[in-house]
Amino acid sequence: MSAQVKTLNGVALVTGAGSGIGRQLCLAYAQVGCRAIVLADIKIDGINETISLIKARGYATQTLGLETDVTDMVSVKHMVSETISAFGSLDYAANVAGITATARVPTAIYPHEEYDKILEINTKGVLICMQQQIQVMQKQDATCTPGIDNPLRAQRGSIVNIASITGFAALQNMMPYNVSKHAVIGLTKSAAIDHAPQEIRINAVCPGMTETPMVAGRKIYTVPGKSRGWAVEGNGKQRLAIPEEIADLRSMRDT
Repeated sequence: MSAQVKTLNGVALVTGAGSGIGRQLCLAYAQVGCRAIVLADIKIDGINETISLIKARGYATQTLGLETDVTDMVSVKHMVSETISAFGSLDYAANVAGITATARVPTAIYPHEEYDKILEINTKGVLICMQQQIQVMQKQDATCTPGIDNPLRAQRGSIVNIASITGFAALQNMMPYNVSKHAVIGLTKSAAIDHAPQEIRINAVCPGMTETPMVAGRKIYTVPGKSRGWAVEGNGKQRLAIPEEIADLRSMRDT
């Protein structure tokens, strides 16, 4: 049975909870003591697998799995309302759901259909989720996390959006993904400054290439018979990041 360290005690909501960084965030929220986690994903099977992992590790955390389309306003409103109905508050939200580029061709010929799909999920999806999350958090009392007594650090809620290193740089032949993650950083900055007076904290995390199902098999970090691939060769540790590193909350309880 895994140890549960009480550094967070509220209710967390994670989109993209069925795999990769989203799954590891759910496990991290459980590990640091969240009393409940809402797991949202477009695929219910992935949600159920993540819930099984939480239970297998013995965490004393309630869970609620919700099949959710982050691009659909009705679906997102349902996700947030079910969170409040089940657990009474929404204290921490992590917007992780996203997709990557598949066409992998230069900007001049990039298919508009894929551009639209990536921006719809990666950017508009974050916006829709944030809007609903903020509207709920605005109505909550400002409180401090465990171990923090200074009332100046009280908050009504905390939101983290998963952007990417491509939010301030660019990878070749991945124009829509680059654009979408630049936009996530812009959304995060705008929302953070707009809602700081209401004690709602909004931040973005910008991982480098991470070993998730989304990048598996794309030959960007292993090239049979050749090098280990540009994504590994360009990393100081000579490997991709792993989802657990991105999700680690133990040293980030008040960020």
